Amino acid sequence: MKKNILFLAILICFKFALYAQWNSETTNWVNNPSPKIGDWGFDRPGYPEGLYIQGITVKKGAPINNPVIYDNDIVDDVLEDEWAFVMASLGKMNLKGYICTPVLTDEWGFYHPEWKKEFYEMYERALKSGIPKTSIPKVSIGTEANSEKEAENKLSEGAELYVRIINEQYSENPYKPVIVNIGGQAATLASAWILDRSISEKCIVYYTDISAYNGHYKWASELVAQHFRVINFGREFTWWNDTDCQNEWKVLPRPDGCGDTERNDRNSGEWALLSNNEMMNYFIHQLNYMPWYDATNKNDAHNFGNTSDGYFDGTFIHAWATGLFTGAKLYDTRKGSVLYITSFVPEEAKKATFPILIHF
Repeated sequence: MKKNILFLAILICFKFALYAQWNSETTNWVNNPSPKIGDWGFDRPGYPEGLYIQGITVKKGAPINNPVIYDNDIVDDVLEDEWAFVMASLGKMNLKGYICTPVLTDEWGFYHPEWKKEFYEMYERALKSGIPKTSIPKVSIGTEANSEKEAENKLSEGAELYVRIINEQYSENPYKPVIVNIGGQAATLASAWILDRSISEKCIVYYTDISAYNGHYKWASELVAQHFRVINFGREFTWWNDTDCQNEWKVLPRPDGCGDTERNDRNSGEWALLSNNEMMNYFIHQLNYMPWYDATNKNDAHNFGNTSDGYFDGTFIHAWATGLFTGAKLYDTRKGSVLYITSFVPEEAKKATFPILIHF
């Protein structure tokens, strides 16, 4: 009897050790005609060229209808919230969750309630820009606490939203997992996993820099790295361009000059193409205001220089632009194994987003 119990315990541990992990890279798709969720590789026949993620990448010309949950700390330093709202309003994205997780790490001041205000303001700007209220989800607040310890297993509206949306989609279509986009700390998703551990095998997580600053809250980042399928994009592989000037960024909209206030107004260079409504005008304002977009800005008390998240937190635009990522490897980090992006094509990011934003 004791042997049977021991065997069962070992079996359960083995099962959870394999929980929602990536399968090894498939280099020859002929030998893998029926991939499963978790398979990945490049250039699967009949699909767009680039990184193939089973359950996310669709056949050429097919719509991407996976539900998307956007989860970030702040929204006014990157462009993907504007793009997601526009895509949702055009019926090209199934945006189901818009979550603010206003926490960081004890060393930098854990709780930042002011970040919630930015989410609400972004939502209102989207509505004033003409995006229908029925197209985009309302703001949901994730983990709120005063310390890392207090935030562990913290119940929140955002955590409950994760569980509901992921399970609803899995019941409807288990082969179309939810796309989770994380651009900050993973506290809300980690707490959602505590509520329902089965969600980790029902979604794909796009994450910005789990190995570095966005993974500083180790309880959350380690839990997510161990139990979820994570596609991680970090500063090691040039999302952040080494530059002193805004007009030298690889991906960000470029003005005409650098550090030249007369040339870098909202009618400057590519900025002029985007400043056609309230939402995009505000982003152009941020490009001028945020010191980390321009290392020549000497008003940066923290000397951020050019360490902004660059263009898209989470980089979930990959689902719509499979040619964006040109290299990947399995990488051990935060006590787990994630699919680490090693190279990308900057032009693909703009090609997937600029036409949508300019003609909105």
